[in-house]
Amino acid sequence: MSVNNEWRLAAYKEVVGCLNPFFFTYLGDYCRNCQQVIGRLPEAIEESIDLLEGVYPGCCHRGAGDIFRLEGESSERACLAPEIITELQLERKHKLEQSISSGGSYTFRRHRDGVQVKGAHCLYFSAKGCLLGDLKGPLCINFICPPMRSDLLAVCGGDHSLVGPEHDFLFIYRCLATISYDDQDEVARELSTLRQRLRALADKCRVFLAKRQIQSLYDFF
Repeated sequence: MSVNNEWRLAAYKEVVGCLNPFFFTYLGDYCRNCQQVIGRLPEAIEESIDLLEGVYPGCCHRGAGDIFRLEGESSERACLAPEIITELQLERKHKLEQSISSGGSYTFRRHRDGVQVKGAHCLYFSAKGCLLGDLKGPLCINFICPPMRSDLLAVCGGDHSLVGPEHDFLFIYRCLATISYDDQDEVARELSTLRQRLRALADKCRVFLAKRQIQSLYDFF
């Protein structure tokens, strides 16, 4: 990456870095109880399984960390900038060389037909969680499942302008498109807006939990 574009990767990592604590604090329990959360979906019967071997990775399936699409953006902005992807992959390679990924596979039996299915974890999936830190991909920091989104909307009084549309949690993809293709002033404004939106949602989650004297959104809903 040229010196003139190093700030783009730094801005990308700033986005991931500010989102990680929110996911850890307020949404991590959903991921740790993925099958119970799936049970809330209308298609739960179709999706229900018995895990036979390994660890069910939820959304962290094979290839998820390497999806760089920016859903909902115009065609010329529908993917993270190539120079950001290149640098992310180089830093990931270095990080993986110093870590041990559990990677591997898992096997489950589908309730609907009794068929056994073998799947593979994301390359960066480990027993201790994601190995990537601030090197996560766009999908990893953007996707929240419908039960998560429904609960967050309940927490903030149905404010879609805060939570964002179904395909773009907190308008993260829009922010990443700005980081990829716009000038530094526009990126700075977009980062400030994202931080404000994230802070507002975190405050609503904190107040919601404190009023009810509970520790977890997952346990409440």
